[in-house]
Amino acid sequence: MKILVVSDNHRDESSLEELIHLYKDEVDYWFHCGDSEFKSSHHLWKTFKSVNGNMDYRNEFPDYRVETVEGEKFIVVHGHQHQVKFSFEPLTELAKENNARIVFYGHTHIAKVDKEQGVYFINPGSITQPRGALREGSYAIYEKNNEDEYITFYDWNHNKIEDLFQKLN
Repeated sequence: MKILVVSDNHRDESSLEELIHLYKDEVDYWFHCGDSEFKSSHHLWKTFKSVNGNMDYRNEFPDYRVETVEGEKFIVVHGHQHQVKFSFEPLTELAKENNARIVFYGHTHIAKVDKEQGVYFINPGSITQPRGALREGSYAIYEKNNEDEYITFYDWNHNKIEDLFQKLN
């Protein structure tokens, strides 16, 4: 299973279209963690499952999604309503209530992986407006093959960001 996760493209349509073109034959599932600033009728949502971000207005996205993929539950959320800049406690509760062990979130524009109370919190960063140590936009691909499970981050030029690669099991 391969899941591409992206967030915070802030009206940049070409970045998402390029990802679809590049990965359409490799990726099984596509999640967007909010702040696209596109209407829910936009053609990109035929590929991506998205949630509301703090900059998403006049759309019909949910505030979060619980997605079951090949028997594994994932939370997809922007995070602004769960105070992700300060604590993972609200998202930990949401994950545990839904029997999810992985939460994909956005909002901070910082690509990273954290683990608290048995729950992984994965932020793909911003594809167009990075913050933190990364100078280029980023996205992530979650993969699970038999017993191996890992998250790989890529920069805007689709180069693997070695420092952020993480095996999850």
